[in-house]
Amino acid sequence: MIQLVSRVGKFKRQLDENQRAALELTGELLKGYMDNVTPVDTGLLKSNNMAEIIRNELTLYNNTPYAKFVEFGTYKMRAQPFMRPAALNHTGEIKEIWEMSLNKGMG
Repeated sequence: MIQLVSRVGKFKRQLDENQRAALELTGELLKGYMDNVTPVDTGLLKSNNMAEIIRNELTLYNNTPYAKFVEFGTYKMRAQPFMRPAALNHTGEIKEIWEMSLNKGMG
């Protein structure tokens, strides 16, 4: 008698765990980069840099009312981007995190 054993459930759980780990590592990395390049006057802007995972989606944000003016500038003030460069300047590191995390335990 031949018996087939499905490991799809175990594989899916491992993949979900690996994806969550990759999101967490990516969030920590990018928040660190945001913090490093955030302009500091009073420190309020920097203290409101956040990385949050909701439903398997990583969101970087800053809920300070003037964050968008610092990020994009105004007609009176030059832009001092701190959010976009965090992600855009580190795509290689992000890719490495995901490759490492998604391959972990899948062999």
